[in-house]
Parts: sequence; C-alpha cells; structure tokens
Amino acid sequence: MKSEFRNSFYAVYAFCRHTDNLIDDNDGNPGLQRALIREWRKKFLVAYKKGYSSDPILDPFVHTMKKHSIPLEYPLDLIKGVSMDISKREYSTFAELKRYCYRVASVVGIMLLYVMGVSNIPEAKKYAAKLGLAMQLTNILRDVGEDARMGRVYFPEDELARFGLTIQDILFLRKTNGFIKFIQFQIARARKYYQEAMEGLAMIHREVRFVISLAFTLYREILKVIEENNYEVYDKRAYVNLFRKASLYLHIMIFGVPGTTHT
Repeated sequence: MKSEFRNSFYAVYAFCRHTDNLIDDNDGNPGLQRALIREWRKKFLVAYKKGYSSDPILDPFVHTMKKHSIPLEYPLDLIKGVSMDISKREYSTFAELKRYCYRVASVVGIMLLYVMGVSNIPEAKKYAAKLGLAMQLTNILRDVGEDARMGRVYFPEDELARFGLTIQDILFLRKTNGFIKFIQFQIARARKYYQEAMEGLAMIHREVRFVISLAFTLYREILKVIEENNYEVYDKRAYVNLFRKASLYLHIMIFGVPGTTHT
C-alpha cells in the first residue's frame, strides 16, 4: 500500500482504536468512562476547529480529515456508538442493533472511502455500511461468552424470543433448545451482508483493494470457524489460525475474493 494511503489509514485506525479503548479499558466504571469520552470528544472538536493538535493521535487524524474532506459527522457518530456501551446492555430489536453497528463499525469504512478517493461516495457508502455491519455482527458472534460475562448481550431481544430464548439465557450461558438454530440464523444473516458488500470491492482503489479484501475474507472465515466449533460460542472464542490465514492470503493474492471484479 502506498504511503499516501497507509499514513491516512493508520491515522483513522488510531483514532477509532483509542476511542474504543477509552470504554473497553475501563469497563465496570461508567463514571470514569463518561468523563473520559466526554473529554476526548471535546479535545477532538477543538483539534478539528484548529486543524492541528499536540495530541499524537488527534493531530494526524484531523490532518487526514482536512486533507480528504472527511465529514465531521462520522467521527462524532463513532463516539456516540462507543458511548452506547457505557450503559446500554441489551437491544430490543435488530433496528436498534443495526444503529449501534453503523456507529461503531460502518462509519470507519465510510471514512476510509474518503481517504481512498472513491469517486462515487454515495453508492460506495451503501457497501461500506454493509461490510461494517457484517464485521460487527461477526464480532458479536465471536464474543458472545466474553460479553455475557460482562453483563452485555447484543443479540436483539425480539429475535431471541422467536427462537424460544431470553436475555437471561445468554447472560447465564445456557444452551437451551433453539440456541444452535438461533446462532445459525445470526451467521446466515452476517454472511448475507458480506455477500452484498462484496459488490463494492470493485469500487475501491486497486492500491488498497487487497488489504480490504483480506480483512473481508478473514472476518468472514470466523463464521466458518464457529460452525466448525459446533456453535460453541460461550466458552470457545473463534479465531482464524496462522496456517489458515496464510492460505487465505495466498488465495486472495492469486485469485482475489470470489465474485469480485479486478481492474
């Protein structure tokens, strides 16, 4: 990847990672989390207004924003989404969860569209939003047990009920009737969003298409690992091992991601 893209990618990633860590690293202390995220938001807005900052994360990020004309709404949406984890422990509907996923995941991809200089931003946004949603749904499936032990359930309550499950079943790590079918349903939906997002890969600059394709493929592979683990998501965290990563890397190098157009 050319340095013109790489440096801007790193700047966006560092901002997003730090914002997320303010909450994750202080789980169980909502007062501190709120204070930290409020101060970070304020500091960011000052840096954005000035166009520079003494903060080593904010300075390259606001420079990247100005250079690539990234709208202010996206980092602010990210901060809103991350802040939801402070007090929101349950989701009633998929529409609610989708809003959360958009804020914490989709906006990251949308910001990168500006960095890559994608010509048709409105069209590309749809695909970036779907990829972000697919990846966040994958995160949720991978981290079910870990999140439940922290008292957090991301699965929509109405969907759990459809399979005869409750929030309490997840919190207490119960493998009741309907659980596997529920996880299969969640995996199928995530795959559908990956499939729909795939069409947008051809719109990405060829210099960074490989990197995005690799992330796309590795994340999607987690769903397959969950299936191979017999849907054991409470006590076994699905991950793609090194050998498998290498195989997928070579496959993309030679053949690309199935179903994409290469130019």
